[in-house]
Amino acid sequence: MQNISFSSRIKPLPLKELNKVTGSINSNNAVNHPWTLAESRLAKDVYTTSVIDCSACIITDGQEALLMHLDPSKEINHAFSLVLAFLRGKFDLKNPNLQAVLIGSKNTKKSQDIYNKFKTLLSNLNIPFSELKNGKTPTSVAYKSEKDTVYISNQTIDKMLKKNQTVKDTIDQSFAEVRIADCDEIA
Repeated sequence: MQNISFSSRIKPLPLKELNKVTGSINSNNAVNHPWTLAESRLAKDVYTTSVIDCSACIITDGQEALLMHLDPSKEINHAFSLVLAFLRGKFDLKNPNLQAVLIGSKNTKKSQDIYNKFKTLLSNLNIPFSELKNGKTPTSVAYKSEKDTVYISNQTIDKMLKKNQTVKDTIDQSFAEVRIADCDEIA
């Protein structure tokens, strides 16, 4: 693993608070349907909603972030040679400050295909990444570079936080699999 000179935070929020965060981000920086590579956004602050069987990946260098949200029902999204070429056009892939968060998927063949291709790509590029896999309810996510924080919410997170559960328990109960990279922390 690379030596990252900064640490990203992953912060679960109630739905209402996440709506405030996304409301403060320019709507041009939202990744919206039909969720292909063409809708991806590179900006200081980005967000997307309704990650269900899709895979969303945020790659950041600490200054700005690229958010991709890929729908497994779109065949073009399975062509990861296009994703790699796209990434090469956005970042210096040898930048030691790159890190990522991978979110989403369901236990279907097409959904797992995209998720696993993201994992392989990030591993092959030596980009450390955290995983929040198979959310129990549709997930929304935002990244704000000023605080280098990934904000995440869904109905499960909302309910858990309202019951005053710990942040770690909230994340663990909201996704089937959670893996936090050494360069990240749950806030």
